[in-house]
Amino acid sequence: MDILCLGQKSQFFHSQVSNLYFGNIKKINEEVRYQLQNSRERYILFTFKETSIEQPKRVEKGGYIIGNNKVCFPELVSFSMPLSYFNMAADENRFAHTCWLLDFDGLCVDKALLRNGFLDPRFQSVQGALMFWIYNQLNHGAIVRYEPKGAASPKKEENVKVPFVDQLRFVRYVMGRKWMCWTIIRLSFRKLILALKLIPQAFALWSEVPLPNQSINWKSWRFYEQALGSVTVIIPTVDRYSYLVKLLNQLRVQTIKPFEVLVIDQTDQKDRQDITIADLPLKTFTLDEAGQCRSRNLGLKHAQGDFILFLDDDDEIYPQLIEDHLRTLAYFNADVSCGVCREPGQRDNPKSFYNIRLSDVFSTNNSMVRKAAIQKAGFFDIIYDRGQKADGDLGARLHRSGALMILNPEITVLHHRAPRGGLRKHNVRRITYESSRKYVTHFRLPHITELYFNMKYLTTDQQREYLWHILLGTFSIRGNLSKKFAKVIWALINLPFNYSEIRKRLKKAKEMYKATKAEIS
Repeated sequence: MDILCLGQKSQFFHSQVSNLYFGNIKKINEEVRYQLQNSRERYILFTFKETSIEQPKRVEKGGYIIGNNKVCFPELVSFSMPLSYFNMAADENRFAHTCWLLDFDGLCVDKALLRNGFLDPRFQSVQGALMFWIYNQLNHGAIVRYEPKGAASPKKEENVKVPFVDQLRFVRYVMGRKWMCWTIIRLSFRKLILALKLIPQAFALWSEVPLPNQSINWKSWRFYEQALGSVTVIIPTVDRYSYLVKLLNQLRVQTIKPFEVLVIDQTDQKDRQDITIADLPLKTFTLDEAGQCRSRNLGLKHAQGDFILFLDDDDEIYPQLIEDHLRTLAYFNADVSCGVCREPGQRDNPKSFYNIRLSDVFSTNNSMVRKAAIQKAGFFDIIYDRGQKADGDLGARLHRSGALMILNPEITVLHHRAPRGGLRKHNVRRITYESSRKYVTHFRLPHITELYFNMKYLTTDQQREYLWHILLGTFSIRGNLSKKFAKVIWALINLPFNYSEIRKRLKKAKEMYKATKAEIS
């Protein structure tokens, strides 16, 4: 491993001389290029004190960025990215977890990630350039992890704050021009003078584009030996037997057979049917009171497998689904393998969507989890039983407990979103994000349990910005100019009603949150 000592940290970060910032970026880039040309070591370790050097734990595989110090969360990023697992703090800093806000001191980087360039010299600060580079690498497939130095209590985050102009540049490069403008608008509500100062910078950034980056090619995962262990498949169902039987028959022909398939049938007794599938280790449980969390928790309670595969009853799967999830878990030594779902008539995703990368989503219609990771994070929270975000809540707890979660878009299921059953039985998810972007009269407002989720895991600022995003989204639609104009007019007419409805749901969510905290205490 190569070691690059950057000198005294106080001089490195806190100089007020603008050209010294640029000089440091240029000097670091030159030193990195020299190391790439003259050393065959796989990793490079950045440090300020040679005596503080420690060997990172995860250097056995390429594509890693590992740090053992964090920096402050950039304030402006909350205006454009309020809802992401990556922005959530871990339960504690005593264990390894995914984090992109890493300090230079103790940063270990796979040299392969540096060959397409390192710090962008257009940033004013070294930490601003590093922040963007790490986040960009994360989106292109790098495994970015915080690893504490040892068993001792970790020191608190350094007071290393990224200049506001660099935060704005980050928003421009990551989110685009529209969100940069929105950031200025929202900042003006709180810090008008600062917002006015940043307007000339926004004009300067308007025509800038981020430096090109190349995604990591993880294609060799398909040739890796799958993880060893038994797989339990958990499928809750409510009055969707035609879909369910088709899914069960597809599980019969998997290239790696499931150890057991647990179906939790919540259909009304008068409509309930017996299910038998030959050559399938099927176990059926019945619940008279329907609920997505209590049903999956019942399955987890009886699960005997080493891995848990969550599917929805209206999924269609391909024969290698279980095998591909197991290969992903083994290849990355991961705790969670998240696939994706497609819906009939869904428009194509951009090419970058199909990069294998760290996951900030968790869906119970196509994810495999090590049972030990679920036992550490806890089962489904029953408060989401008839609301949205049940899977998101478990995903947040998995992330915060340090689980390594991989999103593999090559593992795809077809999700039919059956017109009855599921959450629709409880009058939830009648209007989806997709329908709100398709129909003028549809507004996607947050469910009470979504607001409850935000209170559990987001900061006050992130919660507020999420609500602003919801209101802004009521004006959005896909289509021609006349359709967009009609949506804006209809959204303006309904703005008082939508605002009032959000306030009502927010009040109920706060009551729910307070009651839950009182029970815990």
